[in-house]
Amino acid sequence: MTSEYVAMRKTAKSKTIVTARRMFFDKYYSFVLTDFFEGLYYGHYPRRCPICKRYFLMTSARRQVYCNGIAPYMLKGKTITCRKYATRMKEKELSEGNPINPIYKSRCSAIRVEQKRNTITAEFAAMALKVAKEYWQKAKYDDNYANGQFKMDMKRENLYRETDRRIKQK
Repeated sequence: MTSEYVAMRKTAKSKTIVTARRMFFDKYYSFVLTDFFEGLYYGHYPRRCPICKRYFLMTSARRQVYCNGIAPYMLKGKTITCRKYATRMKEKELSEGNPINPIYKSRCSAIRVEQKRNTITAEFAAMALKVAKEYWQKAKYDDNYANGQFKMDMKRENLYRETDRRIKQK
């Protein structure tokens, strides 16, 4: 395998230039292995779909249970994905499987407890809850943020520092 770094457009219509690594392989097997390990490096872990019994790589911070492949069952004579089939069978993936939820819930509970103990004001608590919710929503849609920076931002010191900054801006 050889590789080189090249400057190229982000998309065909984009004006933004990015640096990308182009890799050349002598064997198809080397390509597959490299692609698999690159996926592991970026947080795409292998799972086995309980419906179709095929393996797939998770593509988000959520703990996916079902793949996006075609289920071995038909619904009203049409093919359906494993995820949609699981939803129809009332086995939908629950939000508890998302690793960012417990962090968010525990931080919100801690803020409410501190407010009840009068260690922080009601205004400060409301703003801290608002900031925590913004971080949580960002983590739901940005996997890189959810896998890295989200935990740091939800720490008490960092969250309260950002809350102080926003209150002073008002």
